[in-house]
Amino acid sequence: MLWRPRSLLQLMLIGFFTVVAPLCVAIFYTVQAFDQLSINNNRMTQNLVRLTRNAQLLQSDLLELERRSGQYQALGEDNLKVLFEQEQQRIGLQLEEMGALVDQEGHFYLLSLAELLEQLRVAMQVPVEQLNSEAILAIFDRISGVSVEFRGVSQNFVDQQLEQQNLDAREIKRSLLWMVSLLALVTLIAVLFFTFWINRPVRQLERKIGLLGSGDFSHQIRISGPQEMQLLGERLEWLRTQLNALDEQKQQFLRHMSHELKTPLASLREGADLMAEGVVGNLDSGQLEIVSIIQQNSWELQRLIENLLDYNQLLNHTQLNLDAVDIPFLWRDLIDSYAITSERKALRIDCDGNALSWVADPAKLRTVLDNLLSNAISYCPAGGEIQIRWCVADSMLVCDICNAGEAIVAGDAEKIFEPFYQGGNRRSGAIKGSGIGLSVARECAQLHRGSLQLLEKAPLPVGFRLMLPAGASPVGGDILRSVEEGIDEGLHMKFFL
Repeated sequence: MLWRPRSLLQLMLIGFFTVVAPLCVAIFYTVQAFDQLSINNNRMTQNLVRLTRNAQLLQSDLLELERRSGQYQALGEDNLKVLFEQEQQRIGLQLEEMGALVDQEGHFYLLSLAELLEQLRVAMQVPVEQLNSEAILAIFDRISGVSVEFRGVSQNFVDQQLEQQNLDAREIKRSLLWMVSLLALVTLIAVLFFTFWINRPVRQLERKIGLLGSGDFSHQIRISGPQEMQLLGERLEWLRTQLNALDEQKQQFLRHMSHELKTPLASLREGADLMAEGVVGNLDSGQLEIVSIIQQNSWELQRLIENLLDYNQLLNHTQLNLDAVDIPFLWRDLIDSYAITSERKALRIDCDGNALSWVADPAKLRTVLDNLLSNAISYCPAGGEIQIRWCVADSMLVCDICNAGEAIVAGDAEKIFEPFYQGGNRRSGAIKGSGIGLSVARECAQLHRGSLQLLEKAPLPVGFRLMLPAGASPVGGDILRSVEEGIDEGLHMKFFL
């Protein structure tokens, strides 16, 4: 069974020592290599210095030997012969010492010198009156020639040793470079491995936290890894269960609230409709006006309830059901649904756009346009104008909804899209808005990978622009125009209320 670290501390310590170990090996090997190189260089340098010094001394000693021989031949004194023999012995020991410092070619010349010295010794063993000066001189000439050749050979040997020393240094440098590169690669692999190993539970936590943040409480949280991460996973799982329970309670509360509010509201609307139809008797103009106000406000109350339910649904259901949507028909239907309010406020609604279909989620697109139209009607003063324009620009459905009234202050430009935020502008009507209509509209737009924003330069004081990409290419509309190019003359509808 594969052993795994039980704690994060164990994992970090193992990772640290695993990463540091190759570096320690590299440092140790480098120190050893340089120590060995230094020892070899020192030994070689000492040998070369000794060889050079002995080669120089050999020349002077041979000259001294020749001088001693000449003195003995001229004077014939025994002490001079003793000095000659001592000098010869010293030169012999010097040759033996140099033999350990030179190569095979150098050995050859040293042996030649040793043989010549032996010949000289034999020649000097006879009595002084029997010495052959010419033969002795010839031996010294040969010794001088061999010594000169030896000096050249020894110098070449020194140069070769120095070059070999440089080659050894470069070879060690290459070996160290390869070894350091290999160990660096091993270290990098170890770093990546342990980084992945340490980050894996962190990434798991990040994904799980992301799911919780998005409102998805359906996935059980189980974190593998060290004990600390597992403990965090267990606490997140506890948090998930608590949030899931709270979400279920919220859903249940909203369902109950919707049912409890819609039932009396439906009775209220039904009663107002019966009174408006004269079932309880004829009503005068004042009474009819009051009944109309009751009807309108009951519709607005119902809309507030639906906005709350839509907002909650958006938070929990983000899947799109794409289909072709008839945009002109959708606008006409929405405008008709607000006919009573529009007539009561004497609003002029100017709707103009391409007669095309668009691929989107029909329910969510209707929610967006409905909320924008409702917002425009609510904040438009009596007798004011509402402009609706739409077209296709750069493969995007662009809808502009503008209305008369008070312009939105700069400080509310972004806050108006926040849930439950109420701007500083006064809403016309007896019912105060919920503050989530625009939030629901933007959420629906973003689900389509589109956008909803406040128009900076609108033809009327207040304007919103909705931009939606198609789920596929536009259906039945192959005319792609920019907003500035206008609308195709043959394919548009225009009506007024």
